[in-house]
Amino acid sequence: LVCEPVSATTGLCCPDDPMTGQPPVCIGPSGPPAATVLASDLIGLLGLASDPALAADLFTGPWTNWYRDGRERGLAKLALMRGILETYNLTDMYVGGATGVPLVTDPARPSPMCPPGDYAARTLDGSCNDPLNPLMGARGTRFGRNVPLAGAHADPSMLLKPNPRKVSLSLLRRRIGRFQPVPFLNNLAGAWTQFQIHDWFDHGRPHTRDVIEVPLSRWDPLRFTRGLDTLIVPATRADPTRVAGRDDALPPTFTNEVTHWWDGSQIYGSDDATAHRLRAHHGGRLRVQADGLLPVGSRGYSDTGMRENFWVGLELLHTIFALEHNAIADMLAATYPSWDDERLFQTARLINAALIAKIHTLEWTPAILPNSSLDVAMNTNWYGLNHFACPPLPEIPGLYPNPVVYGVVGNAAGRDLHDAAYAMTEEFVSVYRMHPLLPEVFAVRSARSGRLRQIVPTGRTRDGGGRQLVERHGMTDMLYTFGTSHPGALVLGNYPRFLQDIEIPGRGVMDMGTVDVLRDRERGVPRYNQARQMLGMPPVPDFLTLTGGDRGLAHRLQRVYGTIDRLDLMVGTFAEAQRPSCYGFGETLFQVFTLMATRRLQADRYYTELYNADTYTNEGLIWVEANSMKSVLLRHFPDLADTGLAHVDNAFYPWE
Repeated sequence: LVCEPVSATTGLCCPDDPMTGQPPVCIGPSGPPAATVLASDLIGLLGLASDPALAADLFTGPWTNWYRDGRERGLAKLALMRGILETYNLTDMYVGGATGVPLVTDPARPSPMCPPGDYAARTLDGSCNDPLNPLMGARGTRFGRNVPLAGAHADPSMLLKPNPRKVSLSLLRRRIGRFQPVPFLNNLAGAWTQFQIHDWFDHGRPHTRDVIEVPLSRWDPLRFTRGLDTLIVPATRADPTRVAGRDDALPPTFTNEVTHWWDGSQIYGSDDATAHRLRAHHGGRLRVQADGLLPVGSRGYSDTGMRENFWVGLELLHTIFALEHNAIADMLAATYPSWDDERLFQTARLINAALIAKIHTLEWTPAILPNSSLDVAMNTNWYGLNHFACPPLPEIPGLYPNPVVYGVVGNAAGRDLHDAAYAMTEEFVSVYRMHPLLPEVFAVRSARSGRLRQIVPTGRTRDGGGRQLVERHGMTDMLYTFGTSHPGALVLGNYPRFLQDIEIPGRGVMDMGTVDVLRDRERGVPRYNQARQMLGMPPVPDFLTLTGGDRGLAHRLQRVYGTIDRLDLMVGTFAEAQRPSCYGFGETLFQVFTLMATRRLQADRYYTELYNADTYTNEGLIWVEANSMKSVLLRHFPDLADTGLAHVDNAFYPWE
């Protein structure tokens, strides 16, 4: 899967390292060879990242250029850009919500009293991660922003301009028979995306009375198939914590129905009642049926921590990591026989969440962004550049514990909030609108023989339909099906057709493409060029530049939007033809991605000063370090060892 020739620039290697050049830009089934650097070069890289001259060379025209440089200079540019974003693009949506200042939230919800000392386990609602700011990151607190407050105000007069249904049909819609796959990914990567999203954010059920009416054109298909002349889209639920007078100057604010932390809340829930329902209440385990599946909840599918927008991909992943939780709990029970159910459960929960975070950081991200420098950068997030140094740097005074060198996870310096209370952001929600990853159909195949067993439309895998598929074919065959098929590319003209005419209980007929566009507009997410400028990037001058010279696509964009400055953020990111080498998505999306990927770890004390043997146990730290998505799959479904999974190091690559 090498997509293009490698730059002639030599990579940084130890003299005795067998690698003599930069690894391929697009990595294949076994991933890139381990990159290594001389310790002196590592210090030189840090100096380069702080060189003022480098800031003047971040862009060629409107586009970033780090991926066109050698590894050392490219990594220095990535570090510099992230540092700029951490300084200017973390905006708190509370009055007095900065580091160490308690959030001013709903007066009816006083801040909890956190006990002195360190919590040995996370609270379920996300409170008390910071005892000085107890509600930071908790369920029911506001989303932050990655743009200044002045640029975060919604414009009601532009809510329907251009018509979001026209955007959906004219630009997003996948043509029949024209599915555009990602050849270097499998469908587990697509399902994993939503699995993570359900841990990080949820705006809650939208209003049923406060709605947005989207007029349909004369020739709209929904007029003929559904008899509609208007799409009724429920508005995002208003922030119940806003206080008149105090919050009047703020842009629209919205609250998160789940915790903001990377804590596995999609598995365990974000409140005590949900977790109590899901627990077995012996041995620290979660409830799992004798057949290895989760208990069935309402509407005929698995009972788990987050059940919205469920489908077969989530059915698989929730089952896998419930089983993994129980394996961890069993290991802890065998190692610490005196521990009670509560301690076993809470410690297993910590370990499981950390393993999921590591899989996302070191496996999913390099799989969807298969660029050798990016792979080093993501490993740096977890381990630090010292992980690649030979010999490794000692703890040098003045340099230690720099997280770029020594890593974020387990860093003795503790959390770094960059002067803004931690929260997921509306811009982060926006850039994770990745519905084109979904294919129109799944061809279910036997893991043993590879034979086709059933072709099922993706729309029929929702809710109870997904559970029925798993019960009919079994986890092993369904995982094999996902591992050997491809998700869709994040480009225009690749939005699933079934999502543009989908019936949602209690909400009626929806077009999720229309909803995706509307959500950004009503929440004050800036349009594409404005967002780029607020993220420190040059604006793109015209549609032809955006599309890389594709005149047909540029003309279609111009017909819908008129001018590029009216372009919606999601549509612009899908339209970007200029992307870092072999990236699964464009650079504007990546700016938010690179900022928040580090922040999720660095703001959380359970990944910084509390990531140690006292909190996780020594056995727990070893479990996180030793395991991967592949080992998790093989532990619970050993028959997959006889499939193509055996021949890939990264389980998100195609099992071919």
